[in-house]
Amino acid sequence: MFRVIALLACLLSVVAFAPISRIARSSKLSMSFDNEVGVLPPTGFWDPLGLVADGDVEKFKKYREIELKHGRVSMLAVAGYLFQEVARLPGAIDLDGTTFESIPNGVAAIGFVPEFGWLQIIASIGYWDLVGWEDRKTDSGLPGDFNFGSELVSKLDPAAKKEILTKEIQNGRLAMLGIITLITHDIAKPAGEGLFVLHHF
Repeated sequence: MFRVIALLACLLSVVAFAPISRIARSSKLSMSFDNEVGVLPPTGFWDPLGLVADGDVEKFKKYREIELKHGRVSMLAVAGYLFQEVARLPGAIDLDGTTFESIPNGVAAIGFVPEFGWLQIIASIGYWDLVGWEDRKTDSGLPGDFNFGSELVSKLDPAAKKEILTKEIQNGRLAMLGIITLITHDIAKPAGEGLFVLHHF
């Protein structure tokens, strides 16, 4: 065992003195993202996997748009998850008369939604993800600007605008964690127990 450790130590010390290869120059715009919307202390610009460490602006905008999209969907998901725990919409979910009231909340609902309902859900998600929102993109240069409420935000002064956009990103990040927590709690809780029962924490 000692010989293996000694061999690894020797190899690592040799690698430390290896010549540094030249970095290929790129014609893409490269920058630091430390002053972007959503960058807050104490972490600053947090990119632990180095996804945009090369400073590629287009890649950053793509990832920021994906983050905003997932955050917005997660905020709606958390609101819907909590709403369904305390209230139900009137009416039926299909032509056979399956009522919203008869479908359980959370993960248990997966088996109760009819196949045609799942087809509609998947088709709607696919349409909005691939076509619908792409047609609504604006030329503002802001990632995730689908001309939905942007008139109100554009009238704000730059400091207030940055604050509002940062709050949206932060709330989206929290909602992504929140929906995962709600689903985990829903799967782990005893059968028949409500979502708001806290005795097992």
